[in-house]
Amino acid sequence: WWNRTRRLSGIVYEELFRTRAFTMAAAMSYYFLLALLPLLIFASALLGYLPIPNLFDQLLDILAVVVPPQAMQMVERILAGLLAPHRGGLLSFGFLGYLWTASGGFSALIDATNVAYDVEKSRPWWRDRLQALLLTFTTGFLVMLGLLLIIAGPHFGHFLTELFAVPKEFGQIWPVFRVVTIFVIFVVSVELQYYLAPNRKQRFLNTLPGALVAVGGIFSGSAGMGYYFAHLSNYNRTYGSLGAVIILMVWFYVMALFFLVGAELNAELLKMKAPKEPTKMAKEPAAKEMPKTA
Repeated sequence: WWNRTRRLSGIVYEELFRTRAFTMAAAMSYYFLLALLPLLIFASALLGYLPIPNLFDQLLDILAVVVPPQAMQMVERILAGLLAPHRGGLLSFGFLGYLWTASGGFSALIDATNVAYDVEKSRPWWRDRLQALLLTFTTGFLVMLGLLLIIAGPHFGHFLTELFAVPKEFGQIWPVFRVVTIFVIFVVSVELQYYLAPNRKQRFLNTLPGALVAVGGIFSGSAGMGYYFAHLSNYNRTYGSLGAVIILMVWFYVMALFFLVGAELNAELLKMKAPKEPTKMAKEPAAKEMPKTA
């Protein structure tokens, strides 16, 4: 098992260079940064219509878990400026802007996964754009569901037992159930991208190994970057006000790179399984030689 894992890791490492995954990750991080401002505009305009107290502070707490501290300060300044009163008209503008830029990011993601899976024939450009919009909606919905579970908090289960006919035991298991559900939601959202993005037929469960590696790498990489930028470097002193933008860009790059590592892992596992599948080629008996007539 160890030799197989080490050999597979070496193959994935070589494939990252062959498929230009580092360049693809840079392109994806650029689109993610472009989609950030319309997303913040849309989210800030939408917050005013949700009857949830202290939602702004809770949203900041959620982002602070994964975003490096220096970049988080810039995000807080942007959100504070956007949450000024009388900005309800920004809802439609932010939504359309987010759809356009996010679909562009998912289009780059589709190209990257097609390269990872060695897809020779891609879809027409309009099919890829529709597929990118589908990924934008499905992934956005799942991520929003995960964020709502985070906002609900560990004591939400006891609140449900008081309002509805829910067994009291549910309030006790809710903290564990909540953490497991959040992790499953993020894994499924990444699986959907691996399943729908490339122009390659595969089973949904075959995308699970790469999704686990990608989600685990994103969270561990975010924690490591947060510690590094907080204690071992000072980009603000070196680059001034651009330091927060650079840190945010690096964070997006690391996220995209771990996503492509998961895609390469799934592609290699799919290649290893392919020779083991039985072929359906019918073996025709050799034609008998007809006797020659005089």
